[in-house]
Amino acid sequence: MKYLYIFIALLLLNACSFENHKSAKIGEVAAEISAKNLLGNKINLNDDKNNLKVLVFFQNGCSSCLKELPYLDDFIQNYPNKISVYAINSANDMQTIQSLAKKFDFKNVKILKDDLKITQDRYAVFATPTTIIIKNGIIKDRILGKTPWENLKSKLISLL
Repeated sequence: MKYLYIFIALLLLNACSFENHKSAKIGEVAAEISAKNLLGNKINLNDDKNNLKVLVFFQNGCSSCLKELPYLDDFIQNYPNKISVYAINSANDMQTIQSLAKKFDFKNVKILKDDLKITQDRYAVFATPTTIIIKNGIIKDRILGKTPWENLKSKLISLL
């Protein structure tokens, strides 16, 4: 048990000391992503005309990540042309990501592969899930780890 506390303390210290000049802080301009969709096409946030964008950094094996995405997929249907959700994976190979996309059959969430972890670095992501909420190009919220769906839903509705 003692080692568990030491491990958690070291993890938190490491997270707090993480420095990156593009750390995606709340209130800052959102960095452009560098990721491709499942067809291999480069995706740009600036090309998306919706005012509200949600980036969810996920990976296979992250149950919290995979639980959040279906809720978001359903949520988008109620707000057409107002919100976009990008699920960005930097950890898994394309075959694994395509398999997950096929399994969940997302209709609205855009699944992306961040091959070189550039987007992950730009947003200073060190754990999954990490959810970044962007409105009008400005980062409005940054959520690390699991969050109850009702809390996330409330935040999104307040920004619509």
